[in-house]
Amino acid sequence: MAVNMNGTAVDGALGSATAGRCALRDAWALRNATAEALMRAEDHVRLLVQGATVVDLIALVEAFSPARSPGPEWTRSFEPLVERLWAWCDDETMAALEAEFRARGLPWLAVANDFLPERGAELRKRTRQPAWARFPSFTIG
Repeated sequence: MAVNMNGTAVDGALGSATAGRCALRDAWALRNATAEALMRAEDHVRLLVQGATVVDLIALVEAFSPARSPGPEWTRSFEPLVERLWAWCDDETMAALEAEFRARGLPWLAVANDFLPERGAELRKRTRQPAWARFPSFTIG
């Protein structure tokens, strides 16, 4: 007698098929719950970002210091943040972020460049969704 990943016993071919359908149903329910949680998290972050001051946003971006966070983890996490900032913040806020990080010099140049208007136009165009979409097609970081 075989045992499923969830610890239940499976006896014979019919049992395996039935257990497989249960596991698939559970996996689908988990997928739906995860998608719902992600949508709620995105909405919560959007509200916080839209209510944040420029000083708050600078502090958030500072957590992504290239010197403290080298490697693919930095890119994988920072790029989705930049997409969201361009989607949720006005041009004046983004200009203030760009000016702040450009003034910090070479170590922050890549960060400052992500806040240039040309980069924002590119990201806003890429993440544009039809009116029926629940939220923009952001990168998952």
